[in-house]
Amino acid sequence: MEKKGKSSQVDNGKAFEFSVAQALAKELEIPIIESPEFQKTKASFDRVGAKLQERFPNAASLAVRHILEKESKLFATQNPVGVWVANDANGQKGDVRDVVVKFENFELGISCKTNHDDFKHSRLSASANFVKKWGLDTAGCSEEYWNVVSPLFAELKQIRKNSGAKALWSEQEDVPDRFYWKVLDAFEAEILRLTAPDAPRASEVTKSLITYIIGSHDFYKVISRRDHVEIQGFNLNGTLVVPKTRYPEHVIGVDRLNGGQYSKTVRFNRGFTFNFRIHSASSRVEPSLKFAVKAISLPPAEIYTNHIGY
Repeated sequence: MEKKGKSSQVDNGKAFEFSVAQALAKELEIPIIESPEFQKTKASFDRVGAKLQERFPNAASLAVRHILEKESKLFATQNPVGVWVANDANGQKGDVRDVVVKFENFELGISCKTNHDDFKHSRLSASANFVKKWGLDTAGCSEEYWNVVSPLFAELKQIRKNSGAKALWSEQEDVPDRFYWKVLDAFEAEILRLTAPDAPRASEVTKSLITYIIGSHDFYKVISRRDHVEIQGFNLNGTLVVPKTRYPEHVIGVDRLNGGQYSKTVRFNRGFTFNFRIHSASSRVEPSLKFAVKAISLPPAEIYTNHIGY
């Protein structure tokens, strides 16, 4: 068992979810629905250090009070009946909400983050058809994409096999040029193929890509920082009181600007820019790579943002 104060990033995230659920239940005077997911968050809260056990409830309380004040008109027409903690598998289906207030005919969801504001952590592999999995096009990735990436992931699989699963990325030569940039360039070609202004389904695919990155439900994102809590409102479907967020219609370009090391930055119209940073999810060689998807810019007039200091 981990010692107190040595909690993982996963524990930190779950502990903050627990704090947000507790704050919602307290402010609304409604029960938290008992579930295995809720018990996991409680166990994580018990594992984090004393400083986080103080900071997380404070951040959650400030954020929850602010959100409930913003959405106060909702309570004039509907009564909340309970709070539930979502299953992690929901995120795979486009629902990024971690904690949800259940009303009779409505749900108010919150995505909880600690010290980072990444949107997605998506995996690429020889079997991960990201175009189909992300809901961009039922036809899936092109033959040109597979011709590039399949040999790369096959090589990684062979390296792992030959080493008895002990090979380390740090032992491999020229990893960026051999693997990272080739996969990134193939990814860029697929995105441009589907979302360029002259592509036949550019607008539809672009909307699907934004839905995949941001989420299929409207929600508030709450980020616990060291000295403040940040609140963002994503209102793509128009169900919240904060400004409605309009979908972009196409991708302006894909480049290496603002992206840091080993990444591609996808620039949409309407002010959306997201960076896709590729990395290995483990120190050991695996036949897969992961994206960390982060917003470089969001339309300021359409994404509600507020910071509250501790």
